Amino acid sequence: MKSDLRLLALEACAWMTAQSAQTQSEAYLSRSQERRLSRRDGKREAVETAAELGAGVRVIRDGRVGFASAGGADLEILKGLWRRATEQLPHAEAEKGRQLPAPVEDRADAAFAASLWDESLFTRPWKDIDARLIQAEAAARAGGRVLRAELAESRGEVVVASTRGVLAQERGGSASIEVSVAAEDGGQTQVGEGFRVARRFMDLDCVAAGGEAACRASAGVGARRVRVGRRAVLFEPWVAAEFLELLADLLSAEEVQGGRSLLAGRLGERVASPLVTLRDDPRRLGGAASARYDDEGLPTCDKAMISGGILREYFHDSATAARASAAPNGCGYRGSWRGLPGPGPSNLYLAAGRLTREEIIADTRDGLLLLEVLGTHMVDPVSGEFSVGVSGYEVEKGALGRPFRGAMVSGNLLEMLARVDAVASDLVLVGSFGAPTFRVSALDVA
Repeated sequence: MKSDLRLLALEACAWMTAQSAQTQSEAYLSRSQERRLSRRDGKREAVETAAELGAGVRVIRDGRVGFASAGGADLEILKGLWRRATEQLPHAEAEKGRQLPAPVEDRADAAFAASLWDESLFTRPWKDIDARLIQAEAAARAGGRVLRAELAESRGEVVVASTRGVLAQERGGSASIEVSVAAEDGGQTQVGEGFRVARRFMDLDCVAAGGEAACRASAGVGARRVRVGRRAVLFEPWVAAEFLELLADLLSAEEVQGGRSLLAGRLGERVASPLVTLRDDPRRLGGAASARYDDEGLPTCDKAMISGGILREYFHDSATAARASAAPNGCGYRGSWRGLPGPGPSNLYLAAGRLTREEIIADTRDGLLLLEVLGTHMVDPVSGEFSVGVSGYEVEKGALGRPFRGAMVSGNLLEMLARVDAVASDLVLVGSFGAPTFRVSALDVA
């Protein structure tokens, strides 16, 4: 589609204002493209392409909210969405102080805006993409049989405009690769996966993704049960990033205000070890979720959610900020044009420490290095209690020992954060979540 979404959004806002000056109205327009190539068992399998264009209209009057969405985007579609959204208002519950956000001035940053867009995406022939997948497969074979490798490119554009004067336009793209490897172990199959994402195609490390999958698959070969008890636990970046996803939910002001987060009412309090600094940086160069604006059209900003173990911020959109009498902090995000925004993270990561991964291992007398974790979705968000399946390597007298699988690690999330006693310098972002290797002094192992 070659239509100018910015002009369309402005035209729609002018028409909405003419219909009702008392109704605050917002148009959210999005279009995207994706293409992917996959290989299975060493053979080219499928080529897939997709494109999508959609719009959502949000209206607010007297604290009542209406919303409607549809595929496609032209003025008649937006008029229809506005009518449908306003018809909902008499039936919606009023919320004191609820309104669309006012515009916030943002400094121009041409270099950052340019970093979000790669002109080379969607220009390469399929044979060149296939060649990158073959590179990943070659690296992955060190761990066993390559099950599948897939490389995807995506790009899109979003425009947010409102009758309050918000106008934000942004485009971005990325490339990603996933690799799966199977290693045979005594009649059982151990599967390892590797993943990488980059904003620019040439920055996509396909060899690293293949090597990561190989490492994870081969780590399970010859694995045995572990000694149970209270032991130190080391989280490598992939596993650590999974736990950060849990923290992201707990830091959502929506979850906090709904009584579904153990971090509710803890702003300004110590909730973790002094070694824990958790940053959310939507302006990080090359970040998978980097953006100049959030999905309410407000400027994004780098912020420390937890600084030196002290809880500093929650993720706010305009709705949660109004309830808390706080200012939005550029964290209003949508899953797509089909839904309303909600508070959430961008590039969320645990800040790197000064030690090397090897130094932390050498300093560990008895522990586990986790390479895989299963069941993080079972963590209780209110109590913080968790019990998850894990696999990896034992650490014995400062050196990696034998591989293990079938173990369970349990504890409390806040107690775990409080017991972080070493953080490495090997920060890796796995998609939009990242962490270095870190160690927790003691957790229950069964």
